[in-house]
Amino acid sequence: MRVCINERFRPSLRTFANTLEKELREAGQANRLEIVEGIHLIPRVRGANAYLVRGDGNITVVDTGLPGSARKIIDYVQSIGCHPSDIKTIVLTHSDMDHAGSTARLKEETGAKVAIHEADAPRLSGEKEWKRVKGVLGLFLRVGGVVMRFNRLKADVLLKDSDIIDGLTVVHTPGHTDGSICLHLPGRALFVGDALLTDYERTLSLPRKVMSMDMNQAKESIKKISQLEYSVLLPGHGPPIMQNASAMTKEFLARF
Repeated sequence: MRVCINERFRPSLRTFANTLEKELREAGQANRLEIVEGIHLIPRVRGANAYLVRGDGNITVVDTGLPGSARKIIDYVQSIGCHPSDIKTIVLTHSDMDHAGSTARLKEETGAKVAIHEADAPRLSGEKEWKRVKGVLGLFLRVGGVVMRFNRLKADVLLKDSDIIDGLTVVHTPGHTDGSICLHLPGRALFVGDALLTDYERTLSLPRKVMSMDMNQAKESIKKISQLEYSVLLPGHGPPIMQNASAMTKEFLARF
């Protein structure tokens, strides 16, 4: 079953995927969060949205959420009639813990290869320290990484701008982190990680300044992705935008 997303959803403490799953369960519908053909939003993943892309018998997972989400990803894969070993690649939009926190465990459970932009790979492996976040939030994130046992790992595939991995074109979009990327399915969809955020009013916004390394770069990255064509925008935080997404990005760019 493919899910039609509408404007009934409003902000809550649950992730968008969790809200959508609850709506489906209450409607007595199958727990299958297929956003568009071949692209699924995985429910109950903590921290950030995680996506599944099906193609040619293989599965690509885009981002893995906070530590503790690997089993939820595997359970969802099995719920749609696939096997954990069908996950061949885990692509990370960047190295932050809320997006990469369950990567090591998921790799261990599935044998999948891990791909990340070469500029963020040293932070994923622990060769470089976390990006600097000031104040109380920075302290919380550093402590959280220890408490939640974010296991570092070395990537199998180092990505660069314009690389193609599992049919997804890599678009280097630095700003939030040095190695942030978007993943483009030309004419269809764009996975944006934290390059753009969405809310429940279909509004786009930049990543939070306090959480980003270079806001000028972040703005330049929006200019870059505004030149692409895609109907659907799939963010790391907030609900997907299901139609006219590239036009909305261009309109957002015109406002700053």
